Amino acid sequence: MIMLVTALLVSGGAGAVLVSEWSDAVRLVQVNERATSDADHVSVALAGDPAMVAHNTTANTIMLYFLNTGKYELNTTNYQVLINGAIPTSSTESVLPSGNDWNSGDLLEVVLTNTSWSFSDGEDISVYFIGVSEPVSGHTHSATTNAEVRLNAFA
Repeated sequence: MIMLVTALLVSGGAGAVLVSEWSDAVRLVQVNERATSDADHVSVALAGDPAMVAHNTTANTIMLYFLNTGKYELNTTNYQVLINGAIPTSSTESVLPSGNDWNSGDLLEVVLTNTSWSFSDGEDISVYFIGVSEPVSGHTHSATTNAEVRLNAFA
């Protein structure tokens, strides 16, 4: 009888530990699923006419617009734009229309500068953008887009 009671107490304790561990595992899966779901709502797209991208040949600048097509706010300073696979020497950005937060539906105007560019009017270039969201439920998510655009050069 003592052995039976001892066995029941041990198995009951082990069962409680297993239920607790199972609960923690389910909670972790739910958090990961929520983070994955949030990542599906973070996106960006090139905005404007890809056949008429402004390129100032005197200042060696290219002006691009990126639209926040996702559900969550994107970071306006933690991003990178590559032109033909190369990093420009400098960039400035401005959020339109608010000027501050890059929320869903807002544009990020990016002016890229590189003194070594020698692009001509009508030349096609490759643009690649990668950025991140502001924290969503404690996670940041990346947003990327790429396109081939045609430059509209002016002096």
